[in-house]
Parts: sequence; structure tokens; C-alpha cells
Amino acid sequence: MKKILLPLFIFSAMNCFGQAGMWTWISGANTLGSPGVFGTQGVPSVNNHPPGLYEYCEWKDKQGNFWVYGGWDPSYSDLWKYDPLSNEWTWVKGTGFTNQVPVYGTQGVPNPANTPGTRESAAATWVDTVGNLWLFGGALQGNDLWEYLIATKEWMLMNGTTYASAPGVYGIKGFPDPANVPCGRLETCSAWTDALNNLWLFGGTGVAAHGGGGFLNDLWKYDIAANEWTWMNGSDSAYALGSYGIMGVAGVNNSPCGRLSYTKWKDLQDNFWLLGGCVNFGVLNDLWKYDLNTNEWTWMAGPDFLNDAGVYTSNCVFDSTNFPAARVEHRSAVTDNCGRFWLFGGYFSLTSIYLNDLWAFDPAQLKWNWISGTNVGNQGGSYGTLGVSSSSNMPPSRWGAVSWWGNDNRFYLFGGSQNGTNSNYSDLWVYTPDSNCISNCNAVPVASFTAPNHICSGTCTSFLNFSTNAASYQWSFFGATPPTSTDVNPTNICYSSSGSYDVQLIATNANGSDTLLLTNYITVYPAPPAQAISQSGDTLFAIAGATSYQWFFNGNIINGATDYFYIAPASGDYNVVATDENGCEVEAAIFNVIAAVSNGSIQEEEITIFPNPVEDKFTMHYSLPIAIGITIGTAVEISIYNVLGEQISAVHLPAASSLLPTCSINVSTLPSGLYYLEINSAGKTFRTKFVKT
Repeated sequence: MKKILLPLFIFSAMNCFGQAGMWTWISGANTLGSPGVFGTQGVPSVNNHPPGLYEYCEWKDKQGNFWVYGGWDPSYSDLWKYDPLSNEWTWVKGTGFTNQVPVYGTQGVPNPANTPGTRESAAATWVDTVGNLWLFGGALQGNDLWEYLIATKEWMLMNGTTYASAPGVYGIKGFPDPANVPCGRLETCSAWTDALNNLWLFGGTGVAAHGGGGFLNDLWKYDIAANEWTWMNGSDSAYALGSYGIMGVAGVNNSPCGRLSYTKWKDLQDNFWLLGGCVNFGVLNDLWKYDLNTNEWTWMAGPDFLNDAGVYTSNCVFDSTNFPAARVEHRSAVTDNCGRFWLFGGYFSLTSIYLNDLWAFDPAQLKWNWISGTNVGNQGGSYGTLGVSSSSNMPPSRWGAVSWWGNDNRFYLFGGSQNGTNSNYSDLWVYTPDSNCISNCNAVPVASFTAPNHICSGTCTSFLNFSTNAASYQWSFFGATPPTSTDVNPTNICYSSSGSYDVQLIATNANGSDTLLLTNYITVYPAPPAQAISQSGDTLFAIAGATSYQWFFNGNIINGATDYFYIAPASGDYNVVATDENGCEVEAAIFNVIAAVSNGSIQEEEITIFPNPVEDKFTMHYSLPIAIGITIGTAVEISIYNVLGEQISAVHLPAASSLLPTCSINVSTLPSGLYYLEINSAGKTFRTKFVKT
């Protein structure tokens, strides 16, 4: 019998809100300082939401879900997931308490008890090409690198040290080394994943190799497969000065200055971009591009001086004169499906202005578009009605917020702080672009899917396609039958052998393709051991050792018959389904069972055991029907079985003794528990029970 897979039903909240050119408040509180609604861990709800916090760590997984971890004031260490299809938050992991210390475990070994502990002050985050979540630094300037395995809900320490203010080991620039490690740092979100699944990290503040602690401009690459860091660019000293070179011209000597850095855009050619940040005496709005192939930085736009007020020429047009003001704490920066860069809010420190402006940058045109918000700071915002779009809706000004670009081509904004106070937002907003303000791009597809992915050998599963902007699909199911499919939602994909199997989806439209390869995505458990049913008198025995059992009579379930044995009250066909610890099932059947009255079994009252329960030994008395049933000259076997059906001891009575009405048996050496006493003679079986104390 195969494990049953229940169908998956999806409710799309996107049908309920999201008018073009408008903001919609969709979740969380519209007041500052909300403690959050945790609900039940692991259970999604539209009522759940994280506490109002500042500088959460954030990710977007391969299925299009949004994740946050940590956050500050107070400091948390909880992991949350938001599903934009259902508009539900899930408290996934953590204690719900503040100021939790890390539990490092063993490096490279996942464990449900592991946790990075509280994380604040802009830790770096990545999503690797197989969809796992990565985290570095933050908190107390640690240089610990963590991986979170979504499938098993486990954290794993991958690299780095376990203490605060950890200094870096830079090695030789451009050469990987197992001993290399970036210094512990915080206040950087500039972290990118390249197409080869390497993780990249830039800047922040920490303890460099030379010159003590301060603002950094070092660029690092982490090779996941080799578990090695490489210092790629920048200085190994704090407070390094920038070298701008000529705007638009790459150069081996070009480099952004050391800074607190908060943006992490990546264009369609796999180049990395960053904007602005903070240095000692102010904030920046210079725009930089890094080319992986040449290991060169290029100053692309913006001034090379501090505290520029920007240029807010006009809304809803890509204009060469438009430019956002200098800012810091602007982590709410994402790349859309067309490769354009989006930016919301932050802090202009010269005049203590907190911003709520929304911008989009086209790296092909090198032009900015002022989409929404104002160029006047410290705006209170307007929430309107939860879930209802309105032209008057506007998020309040903030810094330290996080954001995502949804698979639905919308900009999502969450959390952050108001005007430098310790009260933080827990509100989640979505902005739906207006084609009159920013053109609908010829969007490339985004491949995404999910499936019940822990199944039993010999069973099948089905896939639910979450891809966007795609016209056709090519699936590859390694180790399965069938091995490929072009269906939108393939069904009955069957796996005959245990193991871990990759699944690949290529989503395609006229503008290109997107490939999602999830390694070891399908886990197929081994088949349980074969089952069999044996009969002893009136009792049917399955093979012991399974996690659970269920007996059936003539094809109908027997309520309450969940032990490995069953006393058959009637003749007929019996079968049992045994289930192992993985939920995998195996079946055995026995046909034409002859019930107790036909094969010599007797009622329990025909054998008397005294005392029962027994401590040392008992006396067994044969009643008259047994005496009649056991003829003179026939030997008798008296056996004792435990509840697993294992024979513990046997007593042989010779023929001359077969009509003795009593027999004394010593059971003082048996462990406490329930036992079966069985009498066999001349092909007949008699049974009763006793309890050993």
C-alpha cells in the first residue's frame, strides 16, 4: 500500500489588492512598536506578522517566498517566511525571545538546535543557486558564515570564527586559501551571488588586517564548493580612500572608498552595482559597477563628494538629470525582472531627513526615474484600509527597511525605523508599477516550483509550477519515470529506488529562459521491510518492529486493531498495513483464516493462573475441557511468549504427566510486563495471558 499524497490548494491574495501606480498596505500593524503576532510555529496565518524591527536580514527563495531573520531593538533571532500568494506570514524557527546567543554546533553539520543568535546592524545575506539561505556577520562584528537549509529547517555554521570583533586573514589578493576569512563586520548589505554559485561581499565596518577597525572597501569571494574565501579587490586597511578614475571608464586602480554599504543590485550581465552609503563626515550617492570578468570597478554616475541633495526633476520619466539624494541605511533596494534597480527611502544625515522616495534605475540607459514619494523628508505616510489600494496611500518615511521584488512584478517593502527612534514598523506594503510611469518590460521568465518532496520508494509525486512570465516548460526528473515533461504541472512522477534526486525546470518565453536546478530536491525513502502474517491458534502475528499497524478483515478496517498481533474472532481474509518511521507503508495478507473454534483454541477461563499478576512463580490449573482434549499418552508443550511474539521459555510435560490438573512454573527471572502462556498438544493450541510484576 502506497503513501497517500494530499493535493495542494493555493489561494492568491494578489487578486485582492494591487492597483497600478498605487501603494497597498497588506499586512502588519499601522502603528509603531508592534510586538508581532507569532501564532503557532510552522503554521501560516493572515493574522501573523513579525515584530516591528529595524534592519532585518532578508531573502527571497526560489519559490518566490520572502524571508526575514533577526532584526533590532530589541534584538531577535526568529526566522519568518511570507507567502505573497496567500498573504500569510509563518513563524518558522526561533524561540520568540530576545537576546538569544548563538548555538554553533559542529562546523559543516546541520542541526535543529543550531542558531546564529540575534543579528542586527545589517548582516550580509545571499540566496545560492539551489535556493538555500546564507548569512554573514552583523551583530557584534562576527565573521561567522551560516547556511540555512530550507528543506530540513536547519542552520549550519560553514566558515569563520565564533567570537566578536574577529580580525580578518586576507592572504594574497586573488588567491583562495582555506585560512582566509574576512574580518568580522556589520553595516553592509552589499552581498551578491554570481552565476557560478559564488558569494561576494563588499565593505561595512570591522577590524581590518591593518590599521584597526573602521570603514572597509574590501571585496571578497566565497567558493561554496571549496569552502574558501578569496580577497579579490580593495584594501586590507580601514578607512581606505576611494579612487574614482574617469566616470564610465573601468580601471584596475578604481575602487569605492571604505563605507557602510547597503545596496546589492545585479544587472542582467551578472555585474554588481552599489549606491552611496556612509563615511565619517556624511553620506554618498555615487553609483558603482563591478565587472567579475575583469575584476575592475567603474564609477558610473553620481558625484564624488559628500551630502549631495540629489535632483528631483520630474516624476515618472527616465531623465538624465534625475538622481536620488545621498543616503544611508537604504537596504530596501532590489532588482526587478527586467534588470532595473529599485530603491526606497533611507536617511540623509546632513539635515536629519528620513526619506520615503521610490526610484528605479535603468542600467542600460544610465538614467533614474523618480516613481513615487516625496523629496521632503520625515513624512508620516497614509495607510488607508488594509488590503485596499488607493492613490492617497503612502508608506511613512523610514530607514533600515527591507524589500523584495515579487514574482508578480511588484515592489514589496517591510519594516524599518521612524526618524531614528527605537520604535519600529511591522507593516508590509506592495507597490504596483504603472505602465504610464515605467514601461512594462519584456519580462524574462522566472522559473519556480514546489512539490511534496519526501516520498516512499515506489510512489509518485506531482509538481506545482509557480513560474512567472513563461510560455513553455521543460522539466527534467533525474531518476524518475517519466524522466521529462513539458506539462505546466506534471503529475504522477514516480521513483522506484531510494535516494536523493535533482529536479530541473527551464521556463521559456520569447525574451529568454530561466533555469532552476534544485539538487537533491526529491528524497525517496527506502521501502520498509517485507511483511508477513503467521497464525498461532486464534492469534494472527505480523512481523514486529514497524512504527504502527492497522488490521483489516475482508477488506474493511478493524477499528482499534493497531498492534502487531490480532486475535481473530471470525473466519475470513485478513490483511495488515505496517508503517515505518518515514510514513512508508507495506502490506501483508492471509486468506481463509479458520477462526478459534475450529482449530482447538479454548476460552481463557478454561486455564486458571494463580496468582495473576505474579511475582515469582504461578500455578496453572487445567480445567476439565483441557483434560478431555489432551489424551493419555500425549506429550504437552507449555510455552511463554512476550508481546513481540518471541518465545521466552518452554516446558515439556511427558506423556505420563499429561493429565496432571496443575503445573507450577517459575517466572522470577522475567522482566515485568505482559506475557502469553500457550499450551500445545496433539495439534491443539490453548492460550491465556499473565502479568509479571
